[in-house]
Amino acid sequence: MTLEQRIENLRKLAEADAAGDGSAHHALLTEIRNLQHTVETPIETTSRLNFQIIQNICLRIAIEKRFLQTIVGRHGEPITAAELEAPTETDRLLITRVMRVLSAVGLVSEVGEESYAANDVTRHAVTPGAIGALKHHFDLDMSMGGQLVDYMRRSPDKTIYQFAGEPEGNQTLFEFAHGHPTIFGLLSSDTDKGREQKESFDEYMAGKRMTGSMQQWFDIYPASARLADTRTGSDNVLIVDVGGGPGQEIVGLKKRHPELPGRYVLQDLPITLDRIDRLPEGVEKMPYDFFTPQPIAGARAYFLRDIMHNWSDAKCKSILQNVAAAMDKDYSTLLIDQYVLTPIGADLRAAEMDILMLLHTSGIQRTVPMWENLLSSAGLELVKIWSSNGASESVLEVKKL
Repeated sequence: MTLEQRIENLRKLAEADAAGDGSAHHALLTEIRNLQHTVETPIETTSRLNFQIIQNICLRIAIEKRFLQTIVGRHGEPITAAELEAPTETDRLLITRVMRVLSAVGLVSEVGEESYAANDVTRHAVTPGAIGALKHHFDLDMSMGGQLVDYMRRSPDKTIYQFAGEPEGNQTLFEFAHGHPTIFGLLSSDTDKGREQKESFDEYMAGKRMTGSMQQWFDIYPASARLADTRTGSDNVLIVDVGGGPGQEIVGLKKRHPELPGRYVLQDLPITLDRIDRLPEGVEKMPYDFFTPQPIAGARAYFLRDIMHNWSDAKCKSILQNVAAAMDKDYSTLLIDQYVLTPIGADLRAAEMDILMLLHTSGIQRTVPMWENLLSSAGLELVKIWSSNGASESVLEVKKL
């Protein structure tokens, strides 16, 4: 596609996005990236990728030293590098050098020489969810990246093992860098690093949906219509959120559709549930390990968000079989909120998430045929894939065979 054609396509997508077309926003962002690829020379593309890490380093400094938190605390009023010195206990020269990069990429507004003000991106960057995401990705991924070459050269075959324990005795990159086969061992470890990463991870997960540009799963999947036939009665369960973390997904459903009858049950390991101060009335906690038999039988819906991509097919089959055994064949539905990879032209975020799962969890994002084969192996059948506006995030509606 020529540059002129890309610009015309951008114009049309921008008009559609402004008019409220739900699918146009994601397509517009993709086309902006395509336009950059068209304009860039090959050396500019590779240089951009090589220097991208510098932006992340500067952001991590700015959050750890509280540059951005202090700027946001001025409520729109500018602040100079000299004024940032005392509250951040950081040298003015270092502040200036870091802020040059952050202002150039839009993370803060440069309003004068060594003078800065918060913008919408700055205000988002200091929310607990955004800080949790930064710490989660930077603190874990940078360490793995720095040791990747040594890991690949550690043995004659230079194998990058994709699944922990498959074959038995292998060593994942995560274990090479962090001492545990996957992130789950680190998050459950009774260490300062483990506790800090667990806190960051939970804040990250709780904040992922705190943005107007992301559809909620119960909007992607028409929950009010599809679950309206839920049986009434004090013991009937509307939904079981399996491995639901701090509960943001099940709470969101309860708030959006209070008319839906039945119990709302949030299941996760005790270490996660113990961190929850309180839940809305009608949402109950239940300690549960999804590698064990599901204790709630015959619920209207079982919900798995961001669970399946964490595990190999063998582990996922075990999780799914536990759900299937509890399902009522003629009544229960399994809902899986997860990316679905396209066979060609994969969405960049979905492809990146696939590699992230490889690095963190020994997991994998899946294509439609991969999902169908996995579900069939556990006695389940794919009914329909409900897709979000323009992106690869989807809700898989599944029934028991």
